[in-house]
Amino acid sequence: MSLLKKILIGTGVLILLLIIANYGISYWISQKLPSVLQSEEKMPYNISYRDLDIDLLRGNLTVLDAALSPKDTSGTPMKNGAFGKIDKIKIESFSLWQLLVNDKIKVQHIIIEKPEIILYPEENKYHVKGKLVKPFKNTISTETIDLTEGKFTLLDSTDKIKLQAYNIKINLKKIKVDSSTVKNNMPVKYSSYLFNCDSIYYQAGSQYHITTQKITLSDTSAIVNNFKLTPELSRIAFAKSIPKEKDQYRIAVEKIHVPNSVWGFVNDTLFVHSPEINLNKVNAVIYRPKMPTDDLSTKKLYSQMLRELNFDLQIDKINLKDSYLEYQEQQSYDREPAKVSFSNFNATVANIYSPLHKEEFPTTSLDVSCLFMKSSPLNVHWTFNIPDQSDSFTIKGHLQNVNSSTIDPVAKPLMNLTTQGDLEQIYFTFNGNRETSNGAFAIRYENLKVKLYKKDGKKENKLMSAVGNLLAKNDSDGDLKQADVSVDREKSKSVFNFLWRFLQEGLKKTLLPKIMTKKD
Repeated sequence: MSLLKKILIGTGVLILLLIIANYGISYWISQKLPSVLQSEEKMPYNISYRDLDIDLLRGNLTVLDAALSPKDTSGTPMKNGAFGKIDKIKIESFSLWQLLVNDKIKVQHIIIEKPEIILYPEENKYHVKGKLVKPFKNTISTETIDLTEGKFTLLDSTDKIKLQAYNIKINLKKIKVDSSTVKNNMPVKYSSYLFNCDSIYYQAGSQYHITTQKITLSDTSAIVNNFKLTPELSRIAFAKSIPKEKDQYRIAVEKIHVPNSVWGFVNDTLFVHSPEINLNKVNAVIYRPKMPTDDLSTKKLYSQMLRELNFDLQIDKINLKDSYLEYQEQQSYDREPAKVSFSNFNATVANIYSPLHKEEFPTTSLDVSCLFMKSSPLNVHWTFNIPDQSDSFTIKGHLQNVNSSTIDPVAKPLMNLTTQGDLEQIYFTFNGNRETSNGAFAIRYENLKVKLYKKDGKKENKLMSAVGNLLAKNDSDGDLKQADVSVDREKSKSVFNFLWRFLQEGLKKTLLPKIMTKKD
């Protein structure tokens, strides 16, 4: 027999053995894999698939039509826990040795296509770390995971959607899950991640829902497009549904951009650090109905709220660009709400932090440039120091060129007066703390006349209007008319109520005769 013939026969036998071995091992793996996945006693889920394709030469494994469902020990239909289906799972560089020797699935790359997960509520609080991570702590490790075209739905106890996300894409690199990581706050370790989805819907309690369009998140940055916080109730329905005074918010943000950030845990303490957060075209409307009973609980000032945070927060700068803010306050169901608006709103907030793990405590500042009531330039500079136990702060403002008719939507509902004329310049310095305030108020005006109304806000109090216009000068003769102002804080009210009462007192002291300022 020639050498060539021997080589051909040997090669043929070898190929035949490889084919037999491939089929044999493939069959063995197809039988072994389900037992590995189910071998953990604490594994709470059944995992199944329609077909399994194994390429031993390349170390690749493809699972088709995989399904995930909770183990049913009762024999009755279940709507409890996580249910899922996945079109395809492709595993690249599969380690046969780890499966044979250690009953572990170790791979280089996992590709998950079109997963759809539905999470039903459980009788006990759902715990991802305990339910999904711990059962796999000795089973799977991989360098990279790619997930494409995913859909996730979280239902509440009535089977209504609480959270839903569409067209999810995830990339995770250098994933590690083992007996040491599962003990940490972050049970899955990774070197980097990238998350994308087309839209998110979230039911944020009984009164609001949140929607977004495209979201892009990574381990260092975040972009959220068209964020919206929308009330579930109309204003009147909201006012009738609350036992005590409470604000209703309607907020839209065209774009939220965090260009650089870092977060994690140090000794079980969460830290969140970012040099900058950008909010573009915020549109916020705040509605406060005064018809329900007053909420007399003490309201914390911002310095106290930041001082009492139990995690390490550090944001160097927050930028609001080209935004619109509106506050509405309604005194009764039969009266229109007072409206205060701030358009072309641009602001920079510097040094937002919690004192935890800090050695330096810089002053927190807010600088605002906007149009008051869509027409009058307003600039505000607000400062406070977070560690200051007295919660002292200073707000300085300058308002220009106010046609008095533009403030009637505020003055009539809240002060029972309307005006005619021009307020050319208003300056104020408001020094406050958790107890009281003092400062200065100055105004320059001309051709000013007032019209005062009776308590119901409908009929003019002609006598008081006549007396007021008779005794008060209708202009300041080109000079600033100044007054020292002091107002005690109502601790059941917000800092903005505190500021408004300070400004209201300044207006009364400078515009109205003393005989008319003794009572609102």
